[in-house]
Formats: sequence, C-alpha cells, structure tokens
Amino acid sequence: MAKANAKKLPDIAKHSWQRRRDYLILVAAVAASDDRLHPDELKLLMRWMDDFKLPAKSRNTVLDVARKKAKPALQAIEKRLAATDLGYSLILDMMGMAMADGVLMDDEIMLLRGVAHALEVDPVDFNILIEFVHAAHQASCLSSPEPLYEHSIDSAFKLLHERKISLFAHTLLCVSSPQFDEQLKARWARSRA
Repeated sequence: MAKANAKKLPDIAKHSWQRRRDYLILVAAVAASDDRLHPDELKLLMRWMDDFKLPAKSRNTVLDVARKKAKPALQAIEKRLAATDLGYSLILDMMGMAMADGVLMDDEIMLLRGVAHALEVDPVDFNILIEFVHAAHQASCLSSPEPLYEHSIDSAFKLLHERKISLFAHTLLCVSSPQFDEQLKARWARSRA
C-alpha cells in the first residue's frame, strides 16, 4: 500500500538537476552539522541521491559536503531555493535527515532554523514540523497511539494541507521506522482524499 501511496506523490526528479543538487547539499549540510556523519545519515543520503537521479559529479559534491570535505556557499543555495516552492518540503527532509541517527542535536536545530528563516518558513510552522518529526519518531516506538504524538502528527498534516505543501515520493515521514512511515503516508493519503 505504501508503494501505491508513494507513486501518487510527485517525483522530485522532475525538478532541474541543479535544483535537486542544491536541495541535497542543504540536506547534507545538516547531516554534517553535528560533527560526524552517522552511518544511517549516509545511508539515507545515498538513497535520496538515487531517488533524485543526481549526476555523478553532483553526487560527489553532495557527499563532499556531508563528509565536510567541501564547504559550499549555503546562503547562495538558500537564496536560489527560496525562489521556489520547495521550502517546506526541504525543511521537512532536512529534519528527517537530522533525525536519521535518532537524535536532534543543537547544532542541527540551529542550522535548520537558519535555513527555515532563509526559505521564509514561518517560525510557528517550523515548530509544528519539528514537533511532528520528533512525535513520529517517538510514536513509532509505541504499540498504541499516544494523544500528544497524535496531536503533533495531526497538526503537521493540517499545516501541510493549509500551506498546500507537496510531499514528494522520496520524503520519509518517519526515518526511524519504515513500517510507521508507511502508516503515516497512508494516513496522509486518506487525509487528502
């Protein structure tokens, strides 16, 4: 069922390769921001580079950022992406990357806030999304729903609907649990119907 839901979501690969590269450079920057590239972050980044159909040179650029071998001009990239409709999707993916190792570190949160500001993501919306990412991770560990986590998930879905945000096929709503991610995507699809 999740595969069917994912197929209904738009494909990021329809954007230019330059835009996809810029997007993943910012995602790689958050992976590198806590001073170590966790194996789960690298795995997720490799998966997304495949999903994004990045050319080899762009893949190397993204990996160099993640491994701190390159320091790109993030402000220029943020400025280019601020002129698109990808801001909220990018922030959600960056938050997912930050959560890939199971912990949101202060350095990651500071970078996320800075990028969100540059992309003109409302600070209240930012807080709703970061609570969602945390709630999805926590809820994936439970056998029954917790009202507080359910509220955070519902609030994020409402926000995404109100802002008319596209979730892409590659987006993981819960990076820590593929099964819970599938459940959230099915729930997202039902909420859009």
